[in-house]
Amino acid sequence: MILLIIIFKYQVRFCWIVFDLYSVMFFVHMLGLIGWAGITTGAYYLIVLAGLDSEKVLVGYRKLVILEIVSLIAMGLSGMVMWHLLGRPTWAYPSFALVPVVAFGEYYHYRLTFKDITTFRRRMRYLSWYYTIVGLFLIFDMTFKPGI
Repeated sequence: MILLIIIFKYQVRFCWIVFDLYSVMFFVHMLGLIGWAGITTGAYYLIVLAGLDSEKVLVGYRKLVILEIVSLIAMGLSGMVMWHLLGRPTWAYPSFALVPVVAFGEYYHYRLTFKDITTFRRRMRYLSWYYTIVGLFLIFDMTFKPGI
């Protein structure tokens, strides 16, 4: 087990904080979740609720989708490391089965940013339901850990 030791010195007192590899991977996993599920969701609702209809909005949104894809990759890699550290439990297999489903969704999401704003908003309504269903399934799998 790899240990990362971070030492903070405050006046004369020392505080030792030890993070094991699992804790670091869990932290990366949660940051990936925020980057995947939170950033573009907030941006999409901002576009819809503020009624933004400029094509320039999609250029900025496209950059957020790229960040979302990077976050998803970080979440997947850290999840695989945690899966290995936990002894490869079977309850994680459904999450691995969703990889092609989520990859297709991300590809479609990215391609939507090259459409006009009206088409983007119309098609994103359906894609947001798609992501909601995938997200609820992943939350169920990670919370209740059903065995296969």
